Amino acid sequence: MHRASLAALLVLGVAGALVADVPAYANRVNATCANTTADAATIQSAITSSAAGDEIVIKGPCLLNATVKLLDDRTYRGDGTATTLKQANGANLAAMLASESWVDNDTWVSAGVRVERLTLDGNRANNTGTVPLMLRTWDSRVYDVRVFNAPSDGIRVSSLSKNGTHLTNTMVNSIISDVYIEGTGGAGVRVVDPDNYVTDWVLERSWISGVGTSGVDLDNSAGWQVRDLHIYGVPVHAINANRCYNTGIHDNYIEDYGAQGTAGSTYFGIRCVLQGDVPSTIAGNKVNQLGTLPSTGNFVGIGLDGVNYSTGYASVTGNAVVGTSTTRETGLAYAKGSGTALVVTSTGNLVARVGTARSVGTGVTVTAGQ
Repeated sequence: MHRASLAALLVLGVAGALVADVPAYANRVNATCANTTADAATIQSAITSSAAGDEIVIKGPCLLNATVKLLDDRTYRGDGTATTLKQANGANLAAMLASESWVDNDTWVSAGVRVERLTLDGNRANNTGTVPLMLRTWDSRVYDVRVFNAPSDGIRVSSLSKNGTHLTNTMVNSIISDVYIEGTGGAGVRVVDPDNYVTDWVLERSWISGVGTSGVDLDNSAGWQVRDLHIYGVPVHAINANRCYNTGIHDNYIEDYGAQGTAGSTYFGIRCVLQGDVPSTIAGNKVNQLGTLPSTGNFVGIGLDGVNYSTGYASVTGNAVVGTSTTRETGLAYAKGSGTALVVTSTGNLVARVGTARSVGTGVTVTAGQ
């Protein structure tokens, strides 16, 4: 056989092998709502008929009277701006959309869920206790989602299932991006994690306003990157990050936090409670009080509010905090709490119109860094 012919056959053989190994294309599965209480069943039927890798396209408006279970390894997206999923009056669902493992009370985590281009209306005036989007998943994405009128938290990431079952594996490496959350009864974005499993997520480029508690409230912020958020008009803290461990809180724009104004309480623009031994960074944030402060309560622009164990490390650089010129406002506050010590690099921060520019507790070392 001629050498060129042999080469051609070899190429064809390799190509044939490659073609044989290519998986089938993912399918598009349509779920078309009728704006009736049959819509939840319609969406669930479309999901049930789908296969891993498929894209479920929801055409609204939709009226939900049952929780829609999001099966793993699928994309769920709206068909343009018209796709609004609204909770039916009196449904009082625990969640409108929820990960498979949360609904089924599994001990393992869901995976590969993408939720995109949907508007979720919790119909707060006619329901109680509902979270519009409940996530118990890893390696997943939420993008371009709007959440309005949630009776409870807008988006909740929970290591616990519906009946409180605990995970036996971790829940990491996911992104929530470009979301708009307004008018919730609870937090805008909430992490519930008593077991230290929800780590290494990204929350970015989003808007949170008019919530019932804090804008972002994280039981566990280890490995989280919280950045480029605009949070405004919140009654408690704008960003409340617990278990900060290699955490980054960067370039957020915060205004008018602590509207609850309870006497004896302290409200934070950014609050970070540190784990020991590893560093976290807080940089480039803008924290402002633009309106009138409540008549009671104390306010801290950026606070490292304790260390849970050992020595905590943090870099607080290049932030800007501007208050309303009352004695109840502190720009930067550093405290070790029950930990052994706290070491902070604090430099290049602008602090203006506050009663105390910087508060440093016992056992805290503040340097300008290298």
